[in-house]
Amino acid sequence: MPVRHRLRRRQDGAAAVEFALILVLFVTLLFGMIQYGFYFYASQTGSSVASEALRQLSVGNCQTSAQLTSLVNNNLGGAKTGNATAVATYYKSDGTTVTSSPGQIGGVVSLTISFPTLNLHFPFVPFLNDSTIKKTVQAQVEDTTSSGCE
Repeated sequence: MPVRHRLRRRQDGAAAVEFALILVLFVTLLFGMIQYGFYFYASQTGSSVASEALRQLSVGNCQTSAQLTSLVNNNLGGAKTGNATAVATYYKSDGTTVTSSPGQIGGVVSLTISFPTLNLHFPFVPFLNDSTIKKTVQAQVEDTTSSGCE
């Protein structure tokens, strides 16, 4: 048998083996990008929703926790995989906590929202053990008269 034919036969299937080795790395990278991309999308959406809800709080709207939670859940849309929680804390201008909503004009309102987001649990992609996103924002209270939650 000529040498050319023997060398050719030894390389049969080499492309399939190389493809299988590269495929594992490619699939890991692909699912990693999808997972991290969705996490960053949810994080960015959470920041936007927290800022929007805080604006409502700082002008006296959405004074009840039910209104606030409803506003946050409606605006998060597909970024969450479960119900979000929203907690507003009001502070006087001297820094002491006020227990009643809507606080006092010139004081500070702090809003913390947290919500679960998609976790693919892909085994080769390192990811946060807890896929819950938590955002905290603060603003000065400008008004205490409610015109409803918009």
